[in-house]
Amino acid sequence: MENTKTESRAVSADFEKKIAELQRIVEKLESDSSVSLEDSMKLYESGLELTKECVQDLNAMQSRISDLNRQLDSILQQPLFGDRDE
Repeated sequence: MENTKTESRAVSADFEKKIAELQRIVEKLESDSSVSLEDSMKLYESGLELTKECVQDLNAMQSRISDLNRQLDSILQQPLFGDRDE
């Protein structure tokens, strides 16, 4: 369980870094008119790759949340005080 929490934190931190880098790229493309066309294309391609990675990260986290919800449903379906027919 602790390993899963550590992995989730690592994914979250990595996701945050990707988002920050994506924001930096967008700001540079929007505000820096001195960027050459070639450099703009490289930044745009980097932004697309980061976007793809972020979507993959979000999908992985959504899958993890679904797994956790299934576990919760299973727990909630268990009787609170054991079998009452005894």
